[in-house]
Amino acid sequence: MINITRSLTAFLLLIFLSIFTAEAEAQDDKDTKDSRAMNTFLDAEKYKMLENYPEAVKLYEKTLEIDSEYDPAMFQLARLYLYDQKFNEALFWMEKAHKIDPKNKWYSLLLIDLYRNNYQIADAISIYRKLLEEEPNNTEYLLSLSGLYHSLDDYENAMICIDKIEKLNGISESTSFQKRNLYMQENNFNKAVDVMIELSETYPQEEKYCSMIAEMYMQQKQTEKALPWYEKVLEINPNNPYIQITLADYYAKQNDLEKAYEYLKEGYSNSNLDIDTKVRVLMSYFEASNSNTLLKSRAFELAEILVETHPNEAKSHAIYGDLLFRDSLFVEASQEFIRVIEIDSTRYPVWEQLLYSLSMTNSDTLLANYSDRAIAQFPQMEFPYYVGAIAQYRLGEVERVIEIIEQGLYFVSNEQLLEQFYMFLGDAYHENKQNDKAYEAYENCLKINPNNSFVLNNYAYYLSIEDRDLQKAEKMAAKAIETDPNSNNLDTYGWVLYKLGKYTEAQKYIEQSIDESDPPSPEVLEHMGDILHQLDQKSKAKSFWRKAKKAGGDQLVLDKKINSTYWDETD
Repeated sequence: MINITRSLTAFLLLIFLSIFTAEAEAQDDKDTKDSRAMNTFLDAEKYKMLENYPEAVKLYEKTLEIDSEYDPAMFQLARLYLYDQKFNEALFWMEKAHKIDPKNKWYSLLLIDLYRNNYQIADAISIYRKLLEEEPNNTEYLLSLSGLYHSLDDYENAMICIDKIEKLNGISESTSFQKRNLYMQENNFNKAVDVMIELSETYPQEEKYCSMIAEMYMQQKQTEKALPWYEKVLEINPNNPYIQITLADYYAKQNDLEKAYEYLKEGYSNSNLDIDTKVRVLMSYFEASNSNTLLKSRAFELAEILVETHPNEAKSHAIYGDLLFRDSLFVEASQEFIRVIEIDSTRYPVWEQLLYSLSMTNSDTLLANYSDRAIAQFPQMEFPYYVGAIAQYRLGEVERVIEIIEQGLYFVSNEQLLEQFYMFLGDAYHENKQNDKAYEAYENCLKINPNNSFVLNNYAYYLSIEDRDLQKAEKMAAKAIETDPNSNNLDTYGWVLYKLGKYTEAQKYIEQSIDESDPPSPEVLEHMGDILHQLDQKSKAKSFWRKAKKAGGDQLVLDKKINSTYWDETD
């Protein structure tokens, strides 16, 4: 008996030891596996921190090869795939992680975002509801859940969520806006506006809620209900920069234009109202005033207020200058544009308006000065060269005219303007007694426009004075009167014919020139005298010379002709 017991005891001990040893070996294997998975995961985390995402992904996947239930690796894979916009892969791993640890709120929140992205709204709602079981007073969850219900047009549940938030935190802007939007979606305007009124009563000094309520009534064309709320804005903050403009618009819609204009003036006098808003309103005002004298005068008054309120803003002077410019008040406009340039000289269109205004007022010294500055600052622009040359020509600075035009020719791309440049250059060269260069410039001009009667006339006349290429001069002068039979062109053609000895024909055209003139120039009267003298009508010739002298012609030359000594000297 004793021997049997000892044998049984030994046997049982052997079984226990074998079981214990197997369990210990299994535990060791598990510990080794956990350790390997943890170490691989930590390596992956290092690569993620170094932004080596491809290597991190490989190591997270290796972690899951070691331990297929290692949910932190699933979470990180989902995040990286989401970053790489691989939404399906991200969703796959996030669903697996969430299934393993459904209580982990970070898993839940990322999965919600992925469901939203995949338009699985019902699934996202389901997870939010589980989160709220753990945290029933989490208002962020409730607000987001309300939005999800809203997207499914489930307004009842959306409103339940908002009501819960308000019970927890009281009335707030975010919840009131949500409720307003829900009621508007249901076309329940009265409840929507009641929500906003309740919000305004909760925060009685918050003017923007009053403005919103007024705008809601205006959109529903309930204007009489909107006005008290606009007035409340003014009561809360008389310096609200937009309320005067808003009330001006309100009264304009009611056709009370006088009251609208009074509020508009108040708004323009408010330095807190941004200048861009004022400029937009002013431009629409001016465009509507084209056929209305009262509106035009008011537009100018508003512009003056704008300049007074914002004296150091380039925009205020620019808009006022533009109004003056459009009304052809070039002297006043140029003063405003000069002020703009003093504040901000970088805007070329303002320079162009200034130069044009100065050219229209014959302010040649100022025009020359500002065109030089414009050329220096905007050398590639054509217009400053053109008006600068005009100013210098009027000031008698012919060499400067030539310099400016020659410089500007490199930048002219517009053929019509290039024609003008060559025409002007030809006149300047002739004035500077560089006749060959003048004729070259005229030729370039006529290549662009063979019918430029002004150049045809001048070119022909200058050739006739030099008794040079008279056949060519005749053709050009004839073409000039064919294009434009004005008195000056008729005189030139008559004079070229005179130079060619065609006195009878010359007389006909000079007579036409005199008939077209009121009064005739001293030159054309002298030309008629010269022609009549060659036709042996000496008495009539002297009569025209006397008329030329009286009209302001060269007294010394004309006296010689009248006294018949000129011809002896010229012979």
